[in-house]
Amino acid sequence: MRLSFLSDATALLVCTTFFSRACAQSYGQSLNSSAFCCKLLSSQLASQVSYPGSSVYISETNGSASYWSQQEASIMSNCRVTPTCAEDVSTAVKELTRGNCLFAVRGGGHTPFAGAANIENGVTIDLGSMNQVTVNGNQTITSVGAGARWVDVYTKLDAMNLAVSGGRVSDVGVGGLTLGGGLSFFAPQHGFVCDGVENHQVVLASGQIVNANVYENADLHQALKGGSNDFGVVTRFDLKTFPQGGFWGGIIVLPITSAQEQFQPLVDFNSASGAGVDPYATVINAYVYSNSTGSLITNFPVYTKPEPYPAILQNFTNMQPQLENGLETTNLTTFTNELNGDEPNGFRQLWATLTIGNDAELLSNIFNASDSLANPLLSLVANLQWTLAFQAVPMSASSQGAANGGNVLGLSPSDGNLFIVNLGIQWTDEADDARLNVAAEEFLSQATQLANTKGLLNDFVYLNYALPTQNPLGSYGSENLQKLREVSRKYDPGQVFQRLVPGGFKIPN
Repeated sequence: MRLSFLSDATALLVCTTFFSRACAQSYGQSLNSSAFCCKLLSSQLASQVSYPGSSVYISETNGSASYWSQQEASIMSNCRVTPTCAEDVSTAVKELTRGNCLFAVRGGGHTPFAGAANIENGVTIDLGSMNQVTVNGNQTITSVGAGARWVDVYTKLDAMNLAVSGGRVSDVGVGGLTLGGGLSFFAPQHGFVCDGVENHQVVLASGQIVNANVYENADLHQALKGGSNDFGVVTRFDLKTFPQGGFWGGIIVLPITSAQEQFQPLVDFNSASGAGVDPYATVINAYVYSNSTGSLITNFPVYTKPEPYPAILQNFTNMQPQLENGLETTNLTTFTNELNGDEPNGFRQLWATLTIGNDAELLSNIFNASDSLANPLLSLVANLQWTLAFQAVPMSASSQGAANGGNVLGLSPSDGNLFIVNLGIQWTDEADDARLNVAAEEFLSQATQLANTKGLLNDFVYLNYALPTQNPLGSYGSENLQKLREVSRKYDPGQVFQRLVPGGFKIPN
C-alpha cells in the first residue's frame, strides 16, 4: 500500500521546452544541437559523459533506469554527464551555458512528471555519484552530496544516534525534496526540511561555486528554501544535526468503512500539535483504492522517541477494527524503508495537491469527492492505485521558518493549523494517461471548491506534490515571488536556469 503521491506532464514538457527555445531566441541566441552540446562536454569531461545504450547511461544507480516514474525513465536525453564533485558540475554548467544548450539536473529522480529531471533533445546532469555523507567533529552538521538519497543519510546517522530533519521515504533524493520545502517526521520540532539547511553549496550559471547561508549570500540561501532548481545547481547541503535515539510507530490498516471516524481525530491531533502539546508526533492518514488489494485506510503514526502509545496518538492507535498493526520501536532507516516499499519503481505516476484549514467536515467532504472519482476507475484502469492522504502542518511547524533564517514558502502561524491534501495515482498503461489526468484535475477542482465554500482554502501549493499545471512558486505570495525574481536576476543575470533548464517549476513572470 502506497502512502505518497504524484503527476504526468508530457504535454507540459513540450510546451515548456518550446517556451525555453522561444525565450532563448528572445535573448538573441540560437540553441545549439544536442549532439554539439554533448561533444562540447566530452571535450572537458570525456570519461563522465555517457550515451544511450551504454551501461553507465542505463545504470540503476546513476542512469535513466534509476528514475522512479515510468514517465521520467522513458525520456532519453542525448547524453548524460555524471560529475563526482562540484568542480565537475561547474565545468558542465559553464560549457552548457557557453554552448546555449538545453539541460536537466537530476538528484534522486523521484519527481514523477516527465521532464522534471530529465530532457529530450538535451543533456542531463546526473548528480547520483555525488552521494557522500559526512558529519563534522562536534556532530552538529551533516554535509550531504546533492545526489544522495535519504537512505544514505539515515544509514550513516542511525549508527551514530544522530538525525537530521529529512524525507520519510528512503529512496527519495535529498536535493529535490529539500529544495521544494520537504515534509518530515520532525516537522513539529524543526519545520520543513529546508528549514534545517545551514548552508547550500551552489554552482551558479557562471560556473562560480559559492556558499549560501545566513552570513554569505543570505538572499540566495533563503530563496533556495522552497525555490527549487531556479538559481543554480546545489551540490551540497549542510544540514543541522541533533541527537536521536529510537523511533516508535508504524502502519495501521483499517477498513475503508471506518473513513468517517478518522476526521475529528485528525483535526484534534493537528490542534494539539499546533499548540505545542507534544512536538514528537506526526501521522500520515491515507485512503488507498486498488483493484488488486481492495480499498483500505492506512494510518502511519510516528513518535520520534522510543516511547510506545503516546497520548497524542492514542485516537489513532485505539481505532478498531485493525486489519494490520505494524507498530514497533526501531530507527529512521527502518521506518523510511517501510514507506519506500509502498513506492515501487516502474509505474506511471501522478501527484496533485492543495492546502486547507483544520476542519473535520471539510476533510470528510474531500474524502467523499475522492471516493466518488476513484471507485468507477477501479473497473476501467488496470493496475490502478488511487491514494488520497491528509498530512498535518501545525502552527508549531510553520513557525520554524522564521526561527531558522526564513524561507520563501509563505506559511506562518497566522495561517493556523493546516492540512496538505495529496492525491497520488499509480498505473501501468500509457493509454490511461489522459483519463487519469482528467480525473486528477477534476479532483483538484472539486476539492478547491469545497475548501473555498467554507473559506478554508490556503493559497500554498506544496511544490513536491504539485501537478505540472499547478503554480507552486506563485502560491508563496507576492512578496516572496518578488524575492525569487530578484535573486534569480542577481545570481543568474543571463537567466540560464529559466531559459535552458525547462524542467521543474519556473519562476512566474
